[in-house]
Amino acid sequence: MNITPAPHCENCGSPLYGEHCYVCGQPTRGLVRHFSTIVGDAADSLFDIDSRLMRTLPALLLKPGFLSREYFDGHRVRYVSPVRLFIFLCIATFFAAKLATPSFDVDDGSKAAPSASAAQTEAAIAEPSGATTVSAPGVTISSENGSDLNINFNDEPWDAETNPLIFDWLPDAANAWLNAQVGHLPTNWARVREDPDLLRNAFYSALPTALFVLVPVFALLLKLAYLFKRRLYMEHLVVALHGHAFACAMLLVLMALSSAQSLLTLPAALAAALGWLEWLATLWIPIYLWLHLKRVYGQGAWMTSLKFAALALGEGLLLSVVAAVALLASLIWL
Repeated sequence: MNITPAPHCENCGSPLYGEHCYVCGQPTRGLVRHFSTIVGDAADSLFDIDSRLMRTLPALLLKPGFLSREYFDGHRVRYVSPVRLFIFLCIATFFAAKLATPSFDVDDGSKAAPSASAAQTEAAIAEPSGATTVSAPGVTISSENGSDLNINFNDEPWDAETNPLIFDWLPDAANAWLNAQVGHLPTNWARVREDPDLLRNAFYSALPTALFVLVPVFALLLKLAYLFKRRLYMEHLVVALHGHAFACAMLLVLMALSSAQSLLTLPAALAAALGWLEWLATLWIPIYLWLHLKRVYGQGAWMTSLKFAALALGEGLLLSVVAAVALLASLIWL
């Protein structure tokens, strides 16, 4: 009687008991096979992601703290992972914001009337009719009414030779590189004055990357706020990812509601209903985030409120720094 030997891994020779080798992790199926099977596998993966996304989004929007608790309880495979969820929603949000923010018309200085959310975003990028200032310790970069850029270091005009940026805690090579980047600012500012859309597009491209840095820092603030809970830092990171993913999703909802009101001709009753929905959605954001903290960490209302206020203040400061850094980086590497 002939017995067919058990298949073995082509990489390490270990017996195979599934789709991946349990020793080296190599998958049993590579790309050297019929194209139809590759298409089928891709479709299965796509539909599986879609089904998980349909389970994840309602829970993210309507059940504060639910996804984080499910993740901690080990129920992970049925939902989109926190990292993928945040990256997807973050990129989608800023792509939508980029589309919603109107382009500048450099011929006559006018632009189309933006929606409320787009106007707030646009104001964070530039103020062509007023003063634009970006400040850091010892450094001030400003422009009055769209004029030439003024760069000051220690209250004196910056100059790469006579008054360069020097930070004692940086090595000489880093200071030299920093001054070389600052030297790009006047030239790029002149380009932005000719075509403000250059800065707008660069800013929206840089901001998602900057926010990826913000989330781990906010997780550190959670670690400090709930130090006596003795949770691992990675647990706080999951909470931060879910909270920021929710914020991105709600920004998408608000932009959709605002765009529907400004772009569509709607009956008065429907327009009023959308206005109320927009107001309720805005109100839901802080309520959700408060409940998110309370349900994940299990503290009382007063202690949660105190920590929520402190975290909101810290988040506001971090967002200001992130926006300023993203704006400056966009102007340097335009």
